[in-house]
Amino acid sequence: MERLVKRPPHIHPFLYLYRLHSPALWFCVIPHLDPEGNRKLRRKDFRDRKHGGKDAAFAAAKAWRDEQLTLPEVKAAMGDQRPLKLFTEKTEANPFGLVGIRPVQRGKSQDWNITVTAQQGLKKSFSMRRYGIWGAYQRAVYQRCDWIGVDNPNIDDLKIRFNRWLEDNQSLLDLYELDSE
Repeated sequence: MERLVKRPPHIHPFLYLYRLHSPALWFCVIPHLDPEGNRKLRRKDFRDRKHGGKDAAFAAAKAWRDEQLTLPEVKAAMGDQRPLKLFTEKTEANPFGLVGIRPVQRGKSQDWNITVTAQQGLKKSFSMRRYGIWGAYQRAVYQRCDWIGVDNPNIDDLKIRFNRWLEDNQSLLDLYELDSE
């Protein structure tokens, strides 16, 4: 289960492309690393008038952007491309020993959630009251696996991690009257 998944960056049609209406143009701003390793920006404009219209200017901007994305100095500056993983050491930030999965109290209420996060700003919460503590935990783990593209872990391993967390947090469960079943 320790297989690391390295995903390519998600390149959507408008990545690094922006539109100005006055003057009428598309412009592209591409990050890159200079020879010293500092992050810089490379900018190029594509005017509607010069390219024969809005669609043609967009196509030219997109072609230039796609060409730039193949350069090594641009790939290096495109953000965190570390391999995604599920398992880690148990810490205060990762109480289950699973990356991106942790219990969180919601606001001033006495509701608790199991929250799961992943790269690219993905975040989802599962209510302990609605799904039960185990149900919220299991849904969070399966959601993280789906997001990072790995197989769901062995259910026995999940239960061991979950039960270890339950033992460490029995007073919290009692305080907020959460049922561990």
